[in-house]
Amino acid sequence: MAERNTSFDALVLRTKESPSGDRIATFLGAEEGIVDTFIFGGAKSSLRSSASPFVHARVFIYTDPVKQYRKLSDMSILESFPGLRDSYERLMAASAISELLIRTSGCGGEYGPVFDLALRSLRLLDKANSSQTEFLLLAFLWKILDIMGLKPDLKLCSACGRPLGGEQGAGLRYSEFQGGFLCPRCSGETRELEAGAAFFLRSFSEEPMEAIPALAAKAPPPPSLSSFLRSLAQQAAEGSLNCLFSP
Repeated sequence: MAERNTSFDALVLRTKESPSGDRIATFLGAEEGIVDTFIFGGAKSSLRSSASPFVHARVFIYTDPVKQYRKLSDMSILESFPGLRDSYERLMAASAISELLIRTSGCGGEYGPVFDLALRSLRLLDKANSSQTEFLLLAFLWKILDIMGLKPDLKLCSACGRPLGGEQGAGLRYSEFQGGFLCPRCSGETRELEAGAAFFLRSFSEEPMEAIPALAAKAPPPPSLSSFLRSLAQQAAEGSLNCLFSP
């Protein structure tokens, strides 16, 4: 018989009320992936209040094989990230991370890297200023696309395979049809990204999340880069993401 009681470290991604009035929490575990559980108890239940979004905790879950449901039996909070709720920008960035992970079912099964990236991102967002918050969200989206195998190649033209080349300050031309960047020799309908976009995308690829806030001191991200990465993330989720609207 399968073990009915399990415990693991998890991030609380979302809580919502069921039609019957019970609360349902969605967790992300490094091995378990996305897990939905019921949380029973009244409004004053300490367990209900503890299981709030963006909490990192050790959770204890009971699975009923007959009724086919899971319930949260206990949890021990490890980190709570109170700074996320002190800023609208930080809260929206954290909500976008949560929504994307839920909509992609944990990014297709790469639970360990996704859990690690999400946890490190929330830690940084907890203390980020406004400009750092935007950089952290954009870096998270780019790194998630990489984990999912959907990151466009920054080195080779998606049409002809030649090196993209270009000068250091040159912009990028993205083809929706090709699903990648085009070199100057290849024509087609493209989305233009300003000069500097390539630098930030390479930095997002090469640097760990902990190095991303320092980028905010260099220059603001090009407006086209922000809308571009949001668009790619929504394509990865195969639908509109409420918390990931284009600025």
